[in-house]
Amino acid sequence: MFSSKARRNLFLVILLLLAAFIAFLLWWFLRPGTPEPVVAPIEAPAAKIPISKREQISETRQQEEQLDRNSTATIQSASKTFVERYGSYSTEAEFGNLRDVLPLMSASFAAQTEAFIEGATSAKEYYGVTTRVVSLSVDAADEIAGTATVTVTTQREEAKGSIQNISVRYQDVRLTFVLEDDAWKVSSAIWL
Repeated sequence: MFSSKARRNLFLVILLLLAAFIAFLLWWFLRPGTPEPVVAPIEAPAAKIPISKREQISETRQQEEQLDRNSTATIQSASKTFVERYGSYSTEAEFGNLRDVLPLMSASFAAQTEAFIEGATSAKEYYGVTTRVVSLSVDAADEIAGTATVTVTTQREEAKGSIQNISVRYQDVRLTFVLEDDAWKVSSAIWL
C-alpha cells in the first residue's frame, strides 16, 4: 500500500509531532506559575488607647499651624484687596480709592487718611494709575502680638494728561497690619 519511502516519511512526521507534543506538555507543567496573592491575616481591631502626651502636643501644634495658615491667608487676601484699591487713583474719582479702603484700615490710619482727603485737592490735569498685585509675601505674622508685615510687588499703569499716555512700572509697597476687634487691619502703607 505505501512504499517504504512514504512509510519512513510518515514515521518521521509522527515522531516530530510526538516530540512537539511532549515538549508542549513539559513546558505546560514546568512553566512558572502566577504567584499566589499574599493574604495578610485579619487582626481584631485594637482597643481604644488613650492619647499620649506626645500626641496631644502634636494635635495642639497642628491646630496652631492651621490657625497660622488661616491667619496668613486672611492677611494675604486683605493685602491684595487693599493694595489694588489703595494704589489705583484717578483725578476724576476724587480720592474714591482711599474712601473705599477706609474699612480695611486701623482706626488711627483711617483717621490720618480722612484728614489727608479733607485737605487734598485733585490736580487740574488728568492723572490716573491702575495698580495690580503681581506677588506678595507675608514677612512676619504674630497673632499673639497682633502684628504682621507684608511686602507686595505691584504693576502700576500711569496715565498723565491723557488716558492714552500710559507708562508701566513695577513698585513694591510694605504694609503693616494690626489686630483690631479680632480682624486684621492695615496700620500703614509705604511705597518703596
